[in-house]
Order: sequence, then structure tokens, then C-alpha cells
Amino acid sequence: MKNTKLSYIFALFFLALSLTGAFLASLIERDFGRIDVTTVSFMTVENKPMVAKLYRPISATAETPKPALLALHGYQSDKEATSTFGALELAKRGFVVLAIDHFGHGYSTQLPAANKNMSGANNGYQYLKTLPFVDKDKLGIFGHSTGGLNAIRVAKLNPDHKAVNGLSSSAGDNELHNYLLTQGLYEEIGGYREKSFPVKALIHHESRLTAVGLSTNDTLQWDHTYGNREDGSARRVALVDGSHLGVMIAKQSNKEAILWFNQTLQNGLQDQDWINPDEQTYWYKEFAGLFALFAALVSALCLANALLKNAYFSAITQTVTHKMAISKTTWKLFALVNIVATIILYPIFTQWGGANEPIASVLPFMPLEMGNGIVLWLVVSAVINLLFFVLWKKGSTISLREFGVFTNNSSLTTFNLISRSLLLAILLTAWLYAIASFVHTYWGVELRFLWPLLKPLTAERMDLFLVYWLPILFFFFVFNGLIISVQMKQKNGKSFTSTLLTWTIKTSIFAAGGLVILWLFHFIPNFMQIGPGFDVIGLPQFGGRWMMMLAVIIPQFIIFSLINHWCYLKTGYIYLGVFFTSILMTWILVGGQVIGRFLV
Repeated sequence: MKNTKLSYIFALFFLALSLTGAFLASLIERDFGRIDVTTVSFMTVENKPMVAKLYRPISATAETPKPALLALHGYQSDKEATSTFGALELAKRGFVVLAIDHFGHGYSTQLPAANKNMSGANNGYQYLKTLPFVDKDKLGIFGHSTGGLNAIRVAKLNPDHKAVNGLSSSAGDNELHNYLLTQGLYEEIGGYREKSFPVKALIHHESRLTAVGLSTNDTLQWDHTYGNREDGSARRVALVDGSHLGVMIAKQSNKEAILWFNQTLQNGLQDQDWINPDEQTYWYKEFAGLFALFAALVSALCLANALLKNAYFSAITQTVTHKMAISKTTWKLFALVNIVATIILYPIFTQWGGANEPIASVLPFMPLEMGNGIVLWLVVSAVINLLFFVLWKKGSTISLREFGVFTNNSSLTTFNLISRSLLLAILLTAWLYAIASFVHTYWGVELRFLWPLLKPLTAERMDLFLVYWLPILFFFFVFNGLIISVQMKQKNGKSFTSTLLTWTIKTSIFAAGGLVILWLFHFIPNFMQIGPGFDVIGLPQFGGRWMMMLAVIIPQFIIFSLINHWCYLKTGYIYLGVFFTSILMTWILVGGQVIGRFLV
């Protein structure tokens, strides 16, 4: 009873830490009272709602209107990401900033993403102009990646704009007024570096020279401003020491945007809102969000620890066997096979997801574009792993009851074992969902770090949950359950903590090792200015966004391995870990992936 009470106390303690982190993130986002930040929803010309975050400096009123900017996130992202590449830092310096969720992204889900209407980007610009505290004569637009392309499209439709900043975008043209291109030195997506490499060689590229008003015989100068700001002909290409995602989170990107819009929309004036461009706080907000996310997950595990001591849930626990199903030598061999399989399967099958993928066009109930590629890779991997497991099990004498696949309790059926494990996983998820909903509703922040993670779901996204959970559950049952916890179960350590850490480290090596090798293969040559690995060998279709996504997928796999091992060590059965991690991954996938254009 004492240990149960202590577990509840720890659950509440980490809950308090999570709420503290989220509240701190909201304070930083509001610059401790200097910015009014609100989530707004407005009807578009398509008669569908668009959701956005509005940053209004307190100094911006109907009597003292301020210059205003439309902030556009990139593909697979959402409005929260704009705080890392300008929204927060510009609002702190006297700009009204409207950061929209493009259609199909974030909370703007009643219409899918589509190039035809720029995923609603122009709707955001029109709404921005209706705000009474906005100076209609000083309007600008900035965006990253696809958002940068949409910024150009919106600008061309609206000649009343005064300045544009495209981050990891195209070179632009003479229709744009005062255009700043923020270029990544290690840009991995071919379309944003004129499909050439190295990036530094772009100083001689015809399209780049033409875009800034130079002849093809000239040489482009990085970080040099061409043209005249007063007549809108100013052009600048700022070179940032970063990759595609690196540009989105670089301090230099923010500094370039601050100075550019200060000069083009504020005439270089530094009023009471001005802050030195080098004094930036967006990273503090992101780390506060990461702290809140981490504390929320620990709180959920503490809650699980308490509930597992309850009579109803304690029935689904047993002592973890000390046996290993295979020898150390065989374990290493199987780990190597899995690493090689990952290296082969990930690039091939993820390609079936994306803007031109066929799955969503054939199966409209699965509209997550890149999400479909991830799910297909997981399902194919699960099928192959299951076949290997079945073949291996035929020659093995281990007891699946002892290893936690079937009940080892005469008073508990396997069905009850599974159903109670599922119920506990749902309760833990509900706990996390309540935290995520609270901080979003009252403080306007999310449990995230740089990327959409644990977000409250719109009705459209909630409808997709079961569709995507079933194939993801299949993968986690096979891989986290049968493979990691049975076939490749590791030696028990001297303590719970040492066992958990050792198991997680070793599992991460073979579960995410292949992904790490792929990332290194693609990016090491890129950072050496040779070119992205898959581009170098003539297979650029396997690079680009899919290698870029590994920066998100690899940490998730490691955390899921940790949670899965924790659940197995606590219960002795595979099911709590399988259910909880599969639900978490589905939540992240369904909540953050773009709902694609095949629903148009």
C-alpha cells in the first residue's frame, strides 16, 4: 500500500513538472507579457475553417497599428514550427504575426492539403488584412520549405505586399517585392538547390543570378543585398550553415528575417519594441516543451506503476523470466540481419508515401501522405519478422507462456490478459491526452519539441485513429512483442534500472541502427560538400524528405524501446508495452502527418 501511494505521489509530482514546463513555454512565447498570443479560427472562401496562432505585440492597437506578417510552415509541419524560424522573434520586435495551419495540417483539417489553393495560404493573408491593429501598408510574408513556396505564390497574388522571406525556398523572380532567400549550405532536397551541388556553386547558377538581377556572366555574392528597398527591388540570398531542417531552427535564419523585415517594413527604425537580433529565446520555448513532454511521459509510467499494484491489474503481472531464447552469438547475428533489412526496406517502401503516392488514391480512408509510406514500411517489416519468428520457433523449445505471450496464470485467461493490458494502455493514453488538452486549451502550447508530437486531435484526425492503429499495432506486436521481448530477450541485470538501460541501449542498436546508418550514409557526404549520399549514387528519390525524417523517427524508436522494456519488466508480459507504444505512435502519426490531396 505504501509503495502504491508513493507511485501516485510521483505521478502527481511529474504531472506538476509537466504543467510547469508547459506554462514556462507559454510565458516565453508571450515574452512574459509583451505579446498577446491567441489561437484563432476563421472561415475561408471555401466555407471551411482555418486555424491559426496570432501573435500581437501589446503595442499594436487600432490607434497604433503595426506591420504584419503571414507565417507559413512547411510540408508535414504545423503553425507551432513557425516559432523557431521567425514568428516568436519577430513578434517580440513589434510585428503582428499570423501563423496558420495550412489545410491538411495541424488543426485545419476540414480540407486536405492541395497545391491548387496553396493549402489555404492566401486565406491567411486575407484574414491578416482585416485585423484592426495591422498596418495595411506594411505587410510581409515568410515561410519555410513548402511554406516558402506558398509565400511566393501568395505574394504574386497580392501586389500590396512589401517584403517576402523564403527559407529553404526557391530563388524567386522579379514579381516579388523585396525578397530574401535564406539558403541552407547543406540543403538535402534537390528542388531547393536547383538540383545541383554543392550549394556554394549556386553563385554561378543562371536562375539565381537572374533572380537577383545579375547577368549570367556575373557572380552572386552571399549575404549581399541587391536592388532598392524603396521600390521593392531589393534581393538578398543569405547563406545559413544548416540543412533543410537546420535552416528552420537556425539562429541566423531568425536574425536575417528580423533585419530584413525591420528594414523593409519598419524603415530600419528601432522603436520601444526593438531587441538586439542576437537576443533570441525560441530555443528556451522548445526545451520547455520538451521538458513538459518528458515529464508527462514519466508521470504516465508512474501512474502505470501504481495501477499495476491494484488487484485488477496486478493479475496481468508475473516475474520476468531469467532465460534467454537464443545465445549471445545468435543474438548478434539476428541483430545484424535486422539492421541490414532496415537499410534495404526503409528507403524502398517509404517511397510509397508522399505527394504522389498511390496508396491514398486507391484507399481514400488512408489519407496521410507520408504516413502511408511509414505504415507500409512497418507492415512489410512486420510480415518479414513474423515469418522469421515462426520459422525460428519451430526449432525452439521455449515456452511462450513463460516469456509472456500467453497467460501463465491459471486464474487468468489470455483473453483477459490482453483486454486488461489494453485497458491499462488506454488509461495511460487518456492521462497523457488530458495533459495535452489542458496545456493546449489554457496556455496554447503543446507537448512537443520542434515537431508535432502529442497533439489534441481534430474530429477528422480522430476518425483516422483506428485505421492507422491496426497496422501499427501489428508491427509493434511482432517487433516489440515477439522479436524484442521473446526471440531476442536479453540477459536480466542486477537491478531494474540497469536491466532497463542495458536492454534499451542494445535494442536501440538493432532497432534503429539501420536507420542511423542510412542517415550517416546520406548526410556525411552532404556535410563534406560532396552531396547527399543517395544523390551521389544516382538515387535521389530515396533521399530528400525521407532521410530528413530520420531525425524524427530515430529518437521516437529509441523512446518506444525504452517504454516497451519498462512495461515488460514491470509486467512480465508483452502486451502492455505493445499496446501503449503502438497507441503513442499512432497518436503522433495521426496528429502530425499531413492529410493529403487525394481527398480533393
